[in-house]
Amino acid sequence: MNILRIYTKLPPLKGGMEKHIFHLSREQIGQGHRVKVIFNDGEKITPADEKIGYFKLYKLRPQAVGVILFYGLIGIKFLFDRQSYDVVHIHGDWSALLFATMIKKLVSAKCVVFSIHGGITQSFVHQNLLPKLLRQADLIFSTGYDTAQEITKLTGREVYVQPSGISDVFFEPFDKKFDFQRFTVVTVANLFAVKNIELVFEIAKRLKECDFVIIGDGPEKKRLQDLLAKEKINNVTLAGFKTTPEVKEYYQKSDCYLLTSFAEGTPTSALEAMACGLPIVSSNAGGIGHIVKAYQNGFVLDDFDPNRYADKIKSLKDDPKMRKDIFNNNSLLARAYKWKNVAGRITAMMRDKLNEAH
Repeated sequence: MNILRIYTKLPPLKGGMEKHIFHLSREQIGQGHRVKVIFNDGEKITPADEKIGYFKLYKLRPQAVGVILFYGLIGIKFLFDRQSYDVVHIHGDWSALLFATMIKKLVSAKCVVFSIHGGITQSFVHQNLLPKLLRQADLIFSTGYDTAQEITKLTGREVYVQPSGISDVFFEPFDKKFDFQRFTVVTVANLFAVKNIELVFEIAKRLKECDFVIIGDGPEKKRLQDLLAKEKINNVTLAGFKTTPEVKEYYQKSDCYLLTSFAEGTPTSALEAMACGLPIVSSNAGGIGHIVKAYQNGFVLDDFDPNRYADKIKSLKDDPKMRKDIFNNNSLLARAYKWKNVAGRITAMMRDKLNEAH
């Protein structure tokens, strides 16, 4: 297949969608397909990729303005530089679909694939405009179960849930220690309000015998640092941004993974932690309850009561046998989310849609 992939940003810029596009493109190229990514900021994945625009359009507010300018420039490009592709794969939110039909025609594509990585709100554009724009997509992917269900309610269309994949680095074997001196709970999250990091603090207050490590950076960092100092919480460390190998080492040295978000897709960090065998204690964000089952992989909680989270973490701390069983379960389950398998499923569905178009 000849695939044109479009999104404003690529690594090394931080973000789950950026990583998703990078790994998916690399895997599909490895499968023997031709992939070209058009982007606005970041670094090329292959020499064929093309950067559009001299300014960082994604920084414009409202965000839709930058996306519209980005796609407008792409339309102008293909109006004068005709190229042909089998599939146009668009990533993003509603505004990314405004020019989908135009680009499909300009590059003579037979199939438009749309991947939505965020959630569905009650806003006018999501409830009224997005369903109309989705008619342009032949195939729809969502990284989260909740988002997929909401889109199906709005459109009657089938939406395929496909979380982002896990890098092979997280599957490297290691000697897991269960005879800990201090029980360590790790959280990996960009420090935004939606990640609800204050709940981690409240849980830590109730489990002074445990250490809590929060990996990630973001606009909430200073406020959270001040809150830790003000409340004299001594068993929480804000570790800041870490590279992928460093994150892997934190997982391997920890005893439990904690997620407290209000909303998510399917959190890739939770899947990475599972690949390292960690039990998961999580809010039911993004429908992670479809993956994590009580006592088999960890615990998913439907509320944000810090006492309940603390109880679940303590039950894991006090039961090494349960943690060993979960270690084995999660290490095996996570293999279904290796990037090779994720990209294989996405590619197979693209090919099926192309065959239908013929």
